[in-house]
Amino acid sequence: MMKEGTVDPEVLEEIIRRIVACSNPEKIVLFGSGARGEMGPASDIDLLVIKSGEFDAGSLTEEIYMNLIGIGKAVDIIVISSLDMERFRNSPYFIVYPALQQGREVYHAGEVST
Repeated sequence: MMKEGTVDPEVLEEIIRRIVACSNPEKIVLFGSGARGEMGPASDIDLLVIKSGEFDAGSLTEEIYMNLIGIGKAVDIIVISSLDMERFRNSPYFIVYPALQQGREVYHAGEVST
């Protein structure tokens, strides 16, 4: 049974599966109201997708969104490189900072932890 204010674990697991299938990320971090346990009926699921290597973030983000069609829940995806994550992790002016400070890792290269 899903706890009020949290992300449905089955939905999150399916979202992670679909993201991993098309992007092979290093990490996925759940942040925002879903990570804080404060989700309401109109809340979306905020995910920071961290990927190493060379890639086009815009194209990859589009591919992820296309893979999430039909998931039944609004999802907000931010794709960044592992280099940018390190560069901006301590800068409160970029979304990376609060996502890493307040979020929780739900995927780490091969491990799902919903």
